[in-house]
Amino acid sequence: MSAQKFVSKATLEFGRRLFGEQVRREPATLKDQYRKFQYYQTTHYKLGLMEHDRLYGDNPAVKEAMRRLRISEPEVWDERSFRISRAINFDIKKMLLPKDEWVEYEQDVPYLHPFLVEIEREQDEERHWKKVLG
Repeated sequence: MSAQKFVSKATLEFGRRLFGEQVRREPATLKDQYRKFQYYQTTHYKLGLMEHDRLYGDNPAVKEAMRRLRISEPEVWDERSFRISRAINFDIKKMLLPKDEWVEYEQDVPYLHPFLVEIEREQDEERHWKKVLG
């Protein structure tokens, strides 16, 4: 078993619980094909990072989503921290992971998505009540 498969075990399991057995399907529309093309134009997947690993806490919604992830799914949070520290280490050394440890598009789990959707819904509700109550 490679290190990548072991490290992402909790993240992939969390993604399966959220999105079903197959997290991302083969792109059917032109928009999805372009999204996959853009994914492979970056080098984050060669460093073992998932797409949401690149989100940082500058945005208040992302910061809150990361806080909720840390509380509700500590294993996923630990894997995220490991992937980020490993990527920083490899980037400093100007190296890439072996090809079998790269994160493929179909394996990339948007694990912050449910938290971001929930936060956006809460913010919309808060704006609505501020407007109603004056």
